[in-house]
Amino acid sequence: MSPISSDPSGSRRIRRLALAVRLLSALGALVLLGLPPLFWSRPGWVQRVAEQEWGARLVQLDVGARWAGLAASALPVAVGLWALWEIWRLFGCYGRGELLALRPAGHLHRLGLALVAQAAALPLGQTLAVLALTMGNPPGQRQLIFRLSSDHYMSLLFGLVLLALAAVMREAARVADENAAFV
Repeated sequence: MSPISSDPSGSRRIRRLALAVRLLSALGALVLLGLPPLFWSRPGWVQRVAEQEWGARLVQLDVGARWAGLAASALPVAVGLWALWEIWRLFGCYGRGELLALRPAGHLHRLGLALVAQAAALPLGQTLAVLALTMGNPPGQRQLIFRLSSDHYMSLLFGLVLLALAAVMREAARVADENAAFV
């Protein structure tokens, strides 16, 4: 483990940034845990989003359909929480001064995997939610909707970028360890 910087002000800046990112990650986790139950408990909000965002018509808003919708949102929420957990741990390493080391590279790699998984989990969660809201419709009026958006593409792209950066970081950590062994 090497120090963050020989410049104490640089070290303080990185620690402050790490603290800020960790606080934002914790706030994001609270929102991810709290927003789905709030959303699915409000039939008018569910109907508006189902029609305007997901393109679903004739949705059922009974309690059972909304509970099923809440269950459908569990996959993207779980993947989002995994990503936030890896951000929390990554910036914990940075706050302790671990920069070119295997541990932060591992967190960066898992964060990349989480973002790639999120690119699949979000459209799948929306598809399952629409199914939940239209399953009670008569035959012929149930809907199966699968939509991909630029948000899903960006999540996939950033995930792949982080996977590449993690591989570079692992190699840099290996070289740094080799160089330290010569000294």
